Amino acid sequence: MRRGFTIMEILVGIALLAFLSMLIFGIVSAMFSAERDLNELVEVHHMARVSMERMTRDLSQAYLSVNRGPEENTKTVFVGERDRVLFAYVGNMPTMAGALETDQGVVEFRLGRTSKNRNGRDLIRRFKTRIDDDPEADGHESVLASGVKKFELAYYNQKDDEWEDEWEAVDLDSVSEHGFKLPPRVRIHLELYDAMEELHIFETQTSIHMLNPLLFGKATSKSGLLHEGKKAIDKLKKGFNPLGGFK
Repeated sequence: MRRGFTIMEILVGIALLAFLSMLIFGIVSAMFSAERDLNELVEVHHMARVSMERMTRDLSQAYLSVNRGPEENTKTVFVGERDRVLFAYVGNMPTMAGALETDQGVVEFRLGRTSKNRNGRDLIRRFKTRIDDDPEADGHESVLASGVKKFELAYYNQKDDEWEDEWEAVDLDSVSEHGFKLPPRVRIHLELYDAMEELHIFETQTSIHMLNPLLFGKATSKSGLLHEGKKAIDKLKKGFNPLGGFK
């Protein structure tokens, strides 16, 4: 005669099965949680890397020019603030056949509205392909990064060997202590939240290659003539003789 399971044995078996099920569920849950955290880490680092690469590449190609045309309708500026920078650059790449674009453009980086899908704000890149007399207006906006807690810029003053919060170069008559020239380096500090509200901090620097304003060919604008006049005065102050060069 075959002997069956007692109630106690069945209860013990059920308890062991429940324990093993909970153990397996915990392991699987931990694996999914680790995968989710890893994906969030990868996403926020990718977002930071793309943003930093875009900002450093654009800033490195910033420039100023005294050529504004006979009607003074093209204006290149560099307006650097603690959480915003606006400048003209030569890094545009026309991609459409027949597009009325050159390699020049106007770029602005700043903080925008609150992010829709996470804590913090959006980092905005505004770009327009035409340099006109109002660099603050128009252009196309795109979101570089979301979940930004802090976006902070600093500009290197080589003369005083220190970082400054602001740098303004808007025209040859600028009252700014820096005059009409660009900072040699810009420091970028970025703090991002991931979807789990963990904070990640990134920082980099970029060099600007063309520090002094450009003058192409013969001056045709008032600003260009002013620039040539200042160059001539500087030469005379240094002892330049038009007939015999420098003394």
